[in-house]
Amino acid sequence: MGIFTRMSNMIKGKVNDTLDEMENPIELLDQKVRDMEEQLSKAKLNSAQVLGNVHEIKKKMDNAVRSAEDFDSKVKLAMSKGNEDLAKRALAKKVDCDRQVTTLQATYEASKIQADSLKKNLAALEAEITKTRNYRDEAAARYSTAEASKQVNEILANVQTKTNTIQIDNIERKIQRKESLAQGLSELRNVDTFDSEFEALDTVDLDLELEKYRNS
Repeated sequence: MGIFTRMSNMIKGKVNDTLDEMENPIELLDQKVRDMEEQLSKAKLNSAQVLGNVHEIKKKMDNAVRSAEDFDSKVKLAMSKGNEDLAKRALAKKVDCDRQVTTLQATYEASKIQADSLKKNLAALEAEITKTRNYRDEAAARYSTAEASKQVNEILANVQTKTNTIQIDNIERKIQRKESLAQGLSELRNVDTFDSEFEALDTVDLDLELEKYRNS
């Protein structure tokens, strides 16, 4: 094998491996079933022709047997009448029919063996198609379950990734900062109110002070 042939085979092998990874296995099984059914259809057509030939040979053989029996009866009849010349001619025809029977018998037996073999092969192919179709249904259910599980695991894995964790932590920190700011503003407001109350206590009553001037 030359180096270019080996390289070609390696490339084809890699391409086939890639295709096997990309293609849907259920679609491959569907195609396999279709191919097998097409082969079965062709095999049935060819088998029908073989079986038709077997029936035709059997029919010819039965006719030859009946002709041989008929000529045998004619030989006996001619001999009983003392006509040996006629009996001899009838006997010659009987011999020809016997030869046909022998030839057709051999052909019929060989054809029947072939036909029986074809029937067995057809039955085996039909059984294989049924087996493949059943496996296809089982595989489809398993593949669907596996695909669904894969998608769920991918979703769960994505949720649990570091990126998502960081995003949630960032959001939590922002919320905490907002809460702290709100709390600080609330405390400042309380301080302002407290100081205002004391300032109110220190406010001078001008009317009261003016009254003091009137009385002096």
